[in-house]
Amino acid sequence: MLLSHALSAVAEAGAREAVIAVNDRDADAVAAALRDDAPPIPFELVRRTTASSFETFALLAPRLRGESHALVAMVDGVFEPGAASRFGDVARELAEASAQDPPEGLIGVTDRHDEDRPLRVSFEAGGRILAIGPGAEGSPWSTAGLYLLPERAFASATLAEGLGALRDLLARLVGSGLRLRAQPLGVVVDVDRPDDLAAAELLSRDA
Repeated sequence: MLLSHALSAVAEAGAREAVIAVNDRDADAVAAALRDDAPPIPFELVRRTTASSFETFALLAPRLRGESHALVAMVDGVFEPGAASRFGDVARELAEASAQDPPEGLIGVTDRHDEDRPLRVSFEAGGRILAIGPGAEGSPWSTAGLYLLPERAFASATLAEGLGALRDLLARLVGSGLRLRAQPLGVVVDVDRPDDLAAAELLSRDA
């Protein structure tokens, strides 16, 4: 259910194909489930057991080099209906904007979820992100698990060392001067435990 939701979300946001990272232990079961679900876009399954979310991101980064941007979705985040489509609309508006120094990427955010370890995001009224993680601790907003990142974010992933999680890279990107904009996604259910599944299913059905 979670992977199907993530694939549907990136498709709604405008992705034409997907690359999915899955650990070796679950790869066969995931491949069989995807065949049964008939995902909305073509996909490539990358089988590798990694130690962290950053290691997974770094594994996929070379495959995304050469793309101007790529959507990144975390499989444990379930969004309310229409959120991914709105995210895609804003991404396309930014791509067509003629403003000076436009945002280079888009970070989905929410102030309504129950994540155990939220990654806080602070941003200006216009959406320009000021800090992710350190420096944003007092913000009511946190990342929602859906990102549009530019190519240089993937280049940074292949060069970065000593990072334990994707959240560390996101914080570093803002600190390096990457221009990112926050896009509110409404209610998000972060599925960390089996009892979160019922809330996620209810949210995904609630139009």
